[in-house]
Amino acid sequence: MSRYVRCLNNQTLFSDDFAANFAPHLIMGRVYKVTPPEKNDGGMLRVIDGSGEDYLYPMNYFEPFVPDGGEASESVTVHLDPYLKGVLHAEAIAARQSVSALLREWIDERLDLPVRA
Repeated sequence: MSRYVRCLNNQTLFSDDFAANFAPHLIMGRVYKVTPPEKNDGGMLRVIDGSGEDYLYPMNYFEPFVPDGGEASESVTVHLDPYLKGVLHAEAIAARQSVSALLREWIDERLDLPVRA
């Protein structure tokens, strides 16, 4: 199952002349995916950061990100070409669902999200 964490700290892990050249790849408050630990991770979290790569970060840089059970408070706008829009509409009709419900179902299946409380 996928795990997600919210960033609490984005300080550079080392302090030398080399560190001054790095902008943090973590944004405080943003949610990141945690990948499975590897043999020598030493108790640190392996997180896919803003660079798109997985790197090790101290666990105290993050808090678990879990569903709050509340209503949706954000929306996403997706622009589709006419072909894909038609296919989604046909799939929704066949499933006897709205396009929105079908997409939410596909997202839930694909991301293996935790169940809301």
